[in-house]
Amino acid sequence: MKITFLGTSSMMPTHDRNHSAILLEFGSEKILVDCGEGTQRQLRIAGISPAKITKILITHWHGDHILGLPGLFQTMHASNYNKTLYLYGPRDSKKHLTNILNSYITTKKIDIKVIDILKSAIFLKEKEFSISAGYLNHTAPCLGYSLKLADKRNINLDYTKKFNL
Repeated sequence: MKITFLGTSSMMPTHDRNHSAILLEFGSEKILVDCGEGTQRQLRIAGISPAKITKILITHWHGDHILGLPGLFQTMHASNYNKTLYLYGPRDSKKHLTNILNSYITTKKIDIKVIDILKSAIFLKEKEFSISAGYLNHTAPCLGYSLKLADKRNINLDYTKKFNL
């Protein structure tokens, strides 16, 4: 697993810190957590293609966490993004994303599947990892995410057979 901090500032960026965005990489999975303004620039600085993003996790729909989405979507389209992008977020995420997508003119939109997370639970289970979400106390419906790597055994079975294990 690789974690790239693209932005760690709060509502107002600073000279040295961008709005909230983190990229998690698990093999071919590239999961973006939040997408504040300037996230595309931060991806370029880190040498990461936006077209490689497979999933987006939204913590909440305050502007400092999501206003980078329209530009990101347009760049993904311009990069011939041909997969379905999965976007997970708190309740009403479908409604909020629809509002954003209807707020600007574009010739074509990428295929985005939005999943509203309605309760605290594991919502994504892959071979190498799982992700769960839990609601937090905030001024907007807000999720905290927990990522867990799958357990792996590194046991020499031939050696343990010598001891009848």
